[in-house]
Amino acid sequence: MAQNHHDLKIALFCGGTGTRMWPASRRDKPKQFQPLVGRESMFQQAVRRIKKGFPIKDVYVITGRQYVGPVVQQAPDLPLENVIIEPEMRDTLAAVGYAAAVLDRKFKNPVVASLWAADHLVKNSDEFIKALKAAYEFVQDSGKIVSIDVRPTYPNIHVGYIQIGKMIKKLNSLAFFEYVRQIEKPDLPSAKKFVKGWEYLWHAGYKVWRSQKMLSLYQKHVPKVYEGLMEIHKAWGSDKQEEITRKIYPSFEKNSVDFAIFEKMDPEELVVLSADLGWSDIGAWNILKDELSENHQDNVIQGEVLDIDSRGCLIYANSPNKVVATIGLEDLVVVDTPDGLLVCQKDRVSDVKKIIEKLKEEKKDKYL
Repeated sequence: MAQNHHDLKIALFCGGTGTRMWPASRRDKPKQFQPLVGRESMFQQAVRRIKKGFPIKDVYVITGRQYVGPVVQQAPDLPLENVIIEPEMRDTLAAVGYAAAVLDRKFKNPVVASLWAADHLVKNSDEFIKALKAAYEFVQDSGKIVSIDVRPTYPNIHVGYIQIGKMIKKLNSLAFFEYVRQIEKPDLPSAKKFVKGWEYLWHAGYKVWRSQKMLSLYQKHVPKVYEGLMEIHKAWGSDKQEEITRKIYPSFEKNSVDFAIFEKMDPEELVVLSADLGWSDIGAWNILKDELSENHQDNVIQGEVLDIDSRGCLIYANSPNKVVATIGLEDLVVVDTPDGLLVCQKDRVSDVKKIIEKLKEEKKDKYL
């Protein structure tokens, strides 16, 4: 059994814009590059976590051209040639296929772990590394795709779920299960049912696969995208690389890889590893508040904040040389940045997208 994991390549995706976390998350520096939890950005935390088990030379960051600056600044030891630039944002179907084609061209059918840097809080780094190594070994032995997912701790309606079947194997004390189906974000009664049953996991979206296997799924389920990927594959490393990629990439359909590939594949081709990662997906301010507080009454405070008698609030201050003072607030989200301030009821944070729309309508692009 392979122990040095020398051909595992990490594909770290961080191209999203994160508008639901405005005003901290902005078009030129979205949430994955902001210090939302602690002093480091989500991207920095992801890189540091990966480096506990794998060399930085095997980490590849897939992102938009506009984010190359923050990537290089926040991961200075990442080799520049390991930044794979998406010509434009086309959702995860295009991004994952692109990574599979490029890494296949570079390394001839490597094992790849596709990870997401933008929304994910992972508290158990050691378990995360252990899960990646176990998944790698399973892929080496079986050729299947491994999905690393998480035991739910409460009825979360903001994430998808995976239904699993019987246990297939144990590796390094981690259990692998049959894959049954994927369930999109459920309603509350369904989520409550899922938490009670052993056969449902939160869908973390981490996958480990051989590049040829992934490309074969594109060929089967999205043949037009596959043809384009093969043109990019052929041109990669030549003087036509940039020209061909820029020409073809915008033609890829805008879709999620879950919907276009994983939900359509034969369940036999996928296995599920259940891992206790201390994982949460923090895509909006209220979710961040819920994830970081022990109970509803607690405040979550980040930055230079003085508070008296507030309850159930998230107060986030990220303005240098400025203190935010709050008194007697209840169930509010307060986010202060150098050029934007958000104050809203915690149960209205989904309306942040309406603020984004208003800024666009009023052509206040500098605040986007």
